Amino acid sequence: MSDTDKGGGCRGCGATAPMETGIHPTAIIEPGTEVGEGVTIGPYTVIEGDVVIGEGCSIGPHVMIGTGTRLGKGCRIFKGACIGLEPQDKKYNGEKTHTIIGDNTLIREFVTINRGTEANGETRIGSDCWIMAYCHIAHDCVLGNDVTISNGLAMAGHVEVGNHVTIGGIVPIHQFTRIGDYAMVAAVARPFTDVVPFALVGAEPTRIAGVNKVGLERRGFTSRQIRDIKSAYKILFRDGHSLEEAIVRLQDEFPDEQNVKHIVDFVRSSRRNIMRMG
Repeated sequence: MSDTDKGGGCRGCGATAPMETGIHPTAIIEPGTEVGEGVTIGPYTVIEGDVVIGEGCSIGPHVMIGTGTRLGKGCRIFKGACIGLEPQDKKYNGEKTHTIIGDNTLIREFVTINRGTEANGETRIGSDCWIMAYCHIAHDCVLGNDVTISNGLAMAGHVEVGNHVTIGGIVPIHQFTRIGDYAMVAAVARPFTDVVPFALVGAEPTRIAGVNKVGLERRGFTSRQIRDIKSAYKILFRDGHSLEEAIVRLQDEFPDEQNVKHIVDFVRSSRRNIMRMG
């Protein structure tokens, strides 16, 4: 690294950056940006003002990071990604909003993530997420921790994704849809209604195919816990109950099972109805 690549090597820069950073001299960083220790910023990247970049982040070439973005520690952003730019919402009127990304999240090539609108004020992505190339995450979305998204996903506004969720490639997700914790969604599926926690979602047609058993085993769920979740699915989807009847029965039969309670709470709070089992 040349001397000009060490801290303060950006053009037009009023950013605060410790000497241990590696900023390419062609990068443009507007005043008011905070850059943590050990950050590298590649050629021709543009970072607007009022951005915070946590220590140890790696930002590739030709990246655009919009005002109000907050990156946690150890994030990696690859070539051509656009993070925290204005939302694609006709109601947006320039209000101050944010994009918040947790620690150790990886964002691959040409991903676009829009900042929030007045409705929620922020788009939020958790820690340890893995977002692959060409994905789009729209305004006011909320993603939990350890979310893995394959290439080409198109996520509309106000979507909520829980923790430890895996989503396949080329998946469109309807606005305001929720995907519960530990769910796995197949490639080219179309989740337009809420996906309950622990579900395995098939693509043709898009329906719940069962419990994400392999994913739960990998996360340390016991055989008893998985069996209870399967029993809850049977009551919810297979036994012919109305939704209200199924909820009452689940509460009666599993009064102390926290995973079943999590399913019940999710179903009760659904605004788009829940996806059914095929």
